Amino acid sequence: MGGRLLLLAAFFALFGVLVQWRLLDREPEALPPETARPGYYLSGVNLEEFGADGRLRFGLQAVTARENPVSGIVDLAVVTLDYHAPTGRTWHLTSTEARLPRTATTVEFAGDVRLSGMPEGRSEKAELHTQVMSFDTEAERAQTDSPVELAFGRHMVQARGMRVDLK
Repeated sequence: MGGRLLLLAAFFALFGVLVQWRLLDREPEALPPETARPGYYLSGVNLEEFGADGRLRFGLQAVTARENPVSGIVDLAVVTLDYHAPTGRTWHLTSTEARLPRTATTVEFAGDVRLSGMPEGRSEKAELHTQVMSFDTEAERAQTDSPVELAFGRHMVQARGMRVDLK
């Protein structure tokens, strides 16, 4: 009987060692990959910004807006921007797309960019066409380094690059 008891004790000891070895020496389970925070997708976007005097500074419309959750950049499609200058003049800008970085104050327009309005001291409408343009909402300036076509009534000028103070 002593041999059986010793054999049973050895069996339980071996069982305990195997269980402990299996539980303690296991590799920890891999954690699931961190899920990226979801971005957003909007349609029929209409943004407006007002000045300190309560007057509308600019209105931006887009067919869609999609946020990249990693970079925070918002991509806009089929975009219209109406800028209302302090002088009372309105500038109208259209493009096929635009990008708005998370913390930036500059909107980057691309694809068939058209800017039109009445410049100070002119009686004819000015129309500008380019493929890429940026608009600084704080400095109220538009600029591009790409080729541009500028038309004043019957006159047309072609150039590379342009900077416009829209105030």
